[in-house]
Amino acid sequence: YSPGFPNSASTSCDFFLTVDAGKLVEVEILFLEANSCCDKLVLYEGTLGGTVITTLTGEVARGTKFSTKSSNIMRASWQPNGGVNVRG
Repeated sequence: YSPGFPNSASTSCDFFLTVDAGKLVEVEILFLEANSCCDKLVLYEGTLGGTVITTLTGEVARGTKFSTKSSNIMRASWQPNGGVNVRG
């Protein structure tokens, strides 16, 4: 969960998801509510400076999955620019 969920989505955060070497990371979005104009969740292959897997905003359907292609690390970066009237 993003900090403040489900009452406030205004605090940015990064999560590093790691699995054993030689394996890939897969994440399933269960709930995302963000302002399409200004709030986003960016998933990266690897750590800082990694390739963007996807940028998500608005409402994302439950069960949407994303995975790394070659790295055993994924960075999930919640980047709000206000986070007003959404849960994150």
